[in-house]
Amino acid sequence: MRYGDLCDRLFVVLETWILKTNLLVLEGEILGQGAGDFSVFFVLRTTCRISNGGVTKMGNYTLSGGVYFFAGAKRGAIYDTNTGKVYSVNSAAKQIIEGASLDNSYWQQLVGMGLASTNSDNCKVLQALPKHQENLRFVWFEIVSDACNNCCIHCYAKSGPVSRRRCKTTKLTYSQWVSLIDQSVAAGCKRCQLIGGEPFLYRGEQGESVLDLAEHARKVGFEVVEIFTNATLLTPENVARIKELELRVAVSLYSNEPDIHDTITRRRGSYIEAARGLRILKDAGVNTRVELILMRANQDTLLETLSFIKEFGFGETRPDPIRQVGRGSDLDLLPEFPVFAKYGLRLKPDFKTSLLSLARNLRGNPCLNGKIAITDVGVVYPCIFSRSFSVGSVLEDAYLENIIQGDGVQRVWYSSKDAVVVCKDCEFRYCCADCRPLAEARAFGKIGYFEAPYPRCTYNPYTGEWAGGVWKVDSEGGLCYDESVKPILQSVTSGV
Repeated sequence: MRYGDLCDRLFVVLETWILKTNLLVLEGEILGQGAGDFSVFFVLRTTCRISNGGVTKMGNYTLSGGVYFFAGAKRGAIYDTNTGKVYSVNSAAKQIIEGASLDNSYWQQLVGMGLASTNSDNCKVLQALPKHQENLRFVWFEIVSDACNNCCIHCYAKSGPVSRRRCKTTKLTYSQWVSLIDQSVAAGCKRCQLIGGEPFLYRGEQGESVLDLAEHARKVGFEVVEIFTNATLLTPENVARIKELELRVAVSLYSNEPDIHDTITRRRGSYIEAARGLRILKDAGVNTRVELILMRANQDTLLETLSFIKEFGFGETRPDPIRQVGRGSDLDLLPEFPVFAKYGLRLKPDFKTSLLSLARNLRGNPCLNGKIAITDVGVVYPCIFSRSFSVGSVLEDAYLENIIQGDGVQRVWYSSKDAVVVCKDCEFRYCCADCRPLAEARAFGKIGYFEAPYPRCTYNPYTGEWAGGVWKVDSEGGLCYDESVKPILQSVTSGV
């Protein structure tokens, strides 16, 4: 089948867009691959007349096995979990697939692409996705929440040195952390991150360190244990132990310019120490990733820093614009809008799908499901950025399974984007990203945690347009699609 035969009713999610009248036209190869596992489902079957050699008969069309359709306010999307591809269809095709209008030629084109099938003998309704039961898959163990030798201007936890630290509170003991690690493994969790503050400042009652906790996690069954550090306290000795335990390390680096890095950490000399730590990790062959948080203070050295990280041997890094949590809630810290738009906004569809991700997203949140964060004072959050939304305390209930099965965690895990303003009307809601703490922060308390619109998407499902504006919540709680930024968004998408 020629792509041109299809372009008036169906296009594939692509890097390149061409606008012809009101139709998006297919150009180039189909993009987006995924892998597959397993609720709700949407399987369609329609009946239309098929003409074959002058003989007209009734034929049944249905989407192929593993292919699902979801409607948006204006357009629709076909999810092919067999290949991982996501197709967007316009309103005319949406009506055909939903059965509101008949067009056998369109269905035959879908058949030719492997997205639909026909059977003159009343084909069976496709098998539904089994309900996906979420389990604990990832834990942030925030072993030192407020202690850090740096005092970064954007820190979500407001961590800092002793002289800047908040009032003293009861901390979890080493044995309590060991118990929580054990209970997490018993709950089926295989991946965790030890984080702070600065986790290398952690000391247990008998002088135990973050590496002692990491070693225990590895011994009891954690397959992936990562330490997120600023790298300033790394030494050849503790890195050798990291290597021996087969741990992973994540490091924050804000600029290749020492003065800019030190301005963000608010501690002179922190860049030199971090660079030294990175060199030790590299020389030891430790599995390391370098994270670059993007803000106004470092936007001018962004490209140079990305090149520096790559040349250092740590691979490609995508800048992550700061989230408005903790000290990061200061809006003046955000990068200038053109920079933010390029690295922080979804400007075009580049989606993937799989049977497992679709099943999860139909029932729950694409980012939060299967995750929890535990702080050093025992508070349990849905993630490390959700500081205003506690789902329990291990000091009040020492049995982690009770918290996991409790109303707080379960509500978070099983709150899908069907509850999110705007997203609930979007055909891409089951293959798109999300960040509830970011959405809550940008709603300024006017719309709730589960309903606040995702502020980093430029798609308008009511018009079917990408990069025409951004969704905002005003001071009164009103929702608007701010089109004043459209020229900037269009400039960014066109590469100007």
